[in-house]
Amino acid sequence: MKKLMFIMLLGITSCTMKEYKYEIHGKVNVSTSGSNQMRDAIWLTDTISFDGDTAYYFNSDGSQVRISPPYTLIDKSLNKK
Repeated sequence: MKKLMFIMLLGITSCTMKEYKYEIHGKVNVSTSGSNQMRDAIWLTDTISFDGDTAYYFNSDGSQVRISPPYTLIDKSLNKK
């Protein structure tokens, strides 16, 4: 029963998810067990700005997200028909 509820909830949320204009793939430093490790990260946003080679955007709460290179920027609006 729990599995069925999870599948139904997943179906509802996947239908109502917002489609963002930009998808950015990069790496973030994650401190685990006392050592820093780089992990894959994906950011989704409708607006993007640049400060030199650093990409940045603002969240709805006003906080700024800065993404240092290397990263890959995908303009998802170019893939729409």
